[in-house]
Amino acid sequence: MNGYDPVPDAIAALQTKTALQRHAIARLLQPHGPSLEVLRWVAGQPDCDLATAAMIFWRLFCLPPIHGAQDRLTTLEFIIKRVRANEYGQAAISWDGMEVWDRMLLVGGPPIPSLKALEAPRELFGPFEGAVPEPASHAFFDVPYAKAEDDAFDSLWRVTPALAASADWLVDKPAEVWMATPLELAGGHPTELYLWMLRQPECPAPVAGQMFWLCDPIGYAKRLLAGSSETRGGVFGFDLLGPILDRWRTTGFAPSDLDFSGVACPAEYRALLNEFPGKPDPLHIPANLLDPVPGKTPVALRLTEDFDFWCIKHSSGQIPRPRSAAVQEWQRSLTPRAPEPPRGWKWRDLLRLN
Repeated sequence: MNGYDPVPDAIAALQTKTALQRHAIARLLQPHGPSLEVLRWVAGQPDCDLATAAMIFWRLFCLPPIHGAQDRLTTLEFIIKRVRANEYGQAAISWDGMEVWDRMLLVGGPPIPSLKALEAPRELFGPFEGAVPEPASHAFFDVPYAKAEDDAFDSLWRVTPALAASADWLVDKPAEVWMATPLELAGGHPTELYLWMLRQPECPAPVAGQMFWLCDPIGYAKRLLAGSSETRGGVFGFDLLGPILDRWRTTGFAPSDLDFSGVACPAEYRALLNEFPGKPDPLHIPANLLDPVPGKTPVALRLTEDFDFWCIKHSSGQIPRPRSAAVQEWQRSLTPRAPEPPRGWKWRDLLRLN
């Protein structure tokens, strides 16, 4: 709403949170604008952990600002003063030193030019080990939807809690989990998360190949060959096909022996090209993507047996509150797995059944 200042409501909400929850929330806030006041408030709390103070420091120190960096200087100097007075003590919270979502290494990173003269105390370099924070979204479990205190943060997030939770959950997971995730989340159309997956160095080639064929490249190529102006189709359009093809042709994806040939449709794709003699393949699909070599069958997984992933899958809906109600609904959902989709399915078919 016009003229609404979210800072007082955000601070009021944070006053009810633990130091661990504040850490998770502060990690996702914008490092500029109104959020700066909130971050400074977090850094000034008596129970603020050294890891939280360091996280706030490095985010303000390294991340490019929308405007000038001078508005950060007061908070940075405030944190340095508290560190030198040993007001944060020893770190008791775990932090990997990386920025959420972008996965940029912050600790010891290059400062914003106007902050080069600022010297970070040794304590801010870590390591930061201890309790692992839950996803920031979990910090609002015990707040009724009528209150909706998390709405106060809507304009303050740099990355939404749902996206951050999804990326954090996937990091360090094996290739089989990466391959199962797009199918599990297809009903929510999380295109932004799929693009994040495709940008990660560890994204396995079979995951990208599976995404490619499930995005209906045949339908997309047919529209291109027919000269249709309606060539964009959200999750089924070039939003994903283009990034996959670009990386497949250049740097490539992480090698993996998992099989994605079951979703590939090379015969159907060639049949489409034969309908337009004289026209080249509009997608220029690489040979090993058009005709993938069969590999190891991925292990059948049910990712929603993990409570955090269940929350990720249902984040676009209304997860019951308080936490105990969410846990009860999750436990009721642990029924036998539905049959696997047959070969040749596309995401549009999966969505029709959800």
